[in-house]
Amino acid sequence: MKYCLDCDWSTSAADEPSRSDRSRAAIAHHVDTGHTIDSSESIRPPTTPAVPSEILLRDLVPSRD
Repeated sequence: MKYCLDCDWSTSAADEPSRSDRSRAAIAHHVDTGHTIDSSESIRPPTTPAVPSEILLRDLVPSRD
């Protein structure tokens, strides 16, 4: 699967059986939008865990203690 990290665009073997056609579509999406494309062997793009954003921020930002 190829998917965009900036929007909901994606393509998979179900959409386009040819791997080279999926790659061309991903390149075209990048050229048209400037968005970042990632490839994965999964059937769905990764998602952010369903936790409050305050927890994610707390874990990412160093403590001032």
